[in-house]
Amino acid sequence: MNEKTLSVFVDESGIWNESDESSRYYIVSFVLHDQTLDVSEAISSLDRDLASVGIVNLCFHAAPIIRGNGAFNILSAELRRKIFSRMMGFVRKVDFKYHCLCVDKHYCDTTQQMMDKLEHKMQEFIFATKPITDGFGRVKIYYDCGQTFITHLLHKGFEGLKIPSVEFAQSVRPHQYKLFQVADLICTLRLLELKLETEGRLSPSEFKFFGGIRAFEHNVLRRIKAKEI
Repeated sequence: MNEKTLSVFVDESGIWNESDESSRYYIVSFVLHDQTLDVSEAISSLDRDLASVGIVNLCFHAAPIIRGNGAFNILSAELRRKIFSRMMGFVRKVDFKYHCLCVDKHYCDTTQQMMDKLEHKMQEFIFATKPITDGFGRVKIYYDCGQTFITHLLHKGFEGLKIPSVEFAQSVRPHQYKLFQVADLICTLRLLELKLETEGRLSPSEFKFFGGIRAFEHNVLRRIKAKEI
């Protein structure tokens, strides 16, 4: 029996309300990692790198780190850039693949339309990963149950693959898993990419944090997209 386990970390970004104009996109990210590929040293290295700049027990949350709000508003822009840079270093070291699903609410008149579009996209993605998941005896899903509908779609999609074992991790908290924090990072970067595609700009705080659009595309987006499936 194949004992290999594929971890799937799932996060989402956006407001699940078609009429909320403050959040045009609803994004769901998937980070896929073969558990036979040990990440413990990369995690330890990341923790040491963060400790070297005075940060311990960090739960990385990309959007407020970039914009300097929420729990990160007391940190200088320089320190937030160092945190972000260390996380990007971790991303480069660790072997994983990712994919993002996106629903543009400008094309949804109702919440049901949003649900239908997301369900269709998720089913397509999960079916497309079958050549990957077929190589594993077990798939373990890590999701913090932020949206009941997302949880339902994950069960429906992955259990439909007929993998010998599909397991959902219980009581998932973002601070417990660095790869869950990577899923958060990917949601944020996809949102910034969409903003550039549709508006051709970043916000002033985003522009300043990355040092401009070209620097963001070359130093951040290009590197993360090398792991996209």
